[in-house]
Amino acid sequence: MTLRARRHYPEPKAWALVCLNSVLCVVVLWSNSVNAGETRYSQSPESAVATWETETDHVHLRMTQISPDQARAFMTARGLDEKSVEEFARHCVFMTVLRNESKRPIRFCMTEWRYVPEDRVPQVMLTKHDWLARFQNRHLSQPVKLAFEWSQFPVEQTFHPGDWNQGMTTFELLPGSHFDVVYRWRQGKTLHEGTLKNVQCVAPAPAP
Repeated sequence: MTLRARRHYPEPKAWALVCLNSVLCVVVLWSNSVNAGETRYSQSPESAVATWETETDHVHLRMTQISPDQARAFMTARGLDEKSVEEFARHCVFMTVLRNESKRPIRFCMTEWRYVPEDRVPQVMLTKHDWLARFQNRHLSQPVKLAFEWSQFPVEQTFHPGDWNQGMTTFELLPGSHFDVVYRWRQGKTLHEGTLKNVQCVAPAPAP
């Protein structure tokens, strides 16, 4: 399924409420400027949700933590069975936003992205296609599959200048793990690359 990128609107105030729907909303701190190649960390004063963002060659990547409880609530509301909900929520989940602030179209494909855990061995990204393959034998209805697919970050897409899109990304990492994300895109025949550094999965809940 090909999704049209959302158009970029004027820069919001210092924080914004980013929602996939009424069930899952996260407060995200927006930065008015990020130095090229720099990873900027921020934390919402309301929710303690952490965000990391970077920009390379005017292509901006931002990732915001989604807690296991938030992931469970969202996927339960989408109609997933309990086993699928728990499998998804056990992963490291983020709300991910990509924006093209350059003056030329870009095209990205997540099969070219990598995440790099603390052992420094690059790993391929999990995509919505990977998840749907895992769910194949669970007899999910077509509306449930479609709702899940639309909640996930697109696997590939073309962004014209000013376009952006968002969705969930997942990583096979333990709670509290640190990692980098190497994101890539093409402008014409040229491959570009940026790195979001020292991102952290939601830390485990303290023992009672």
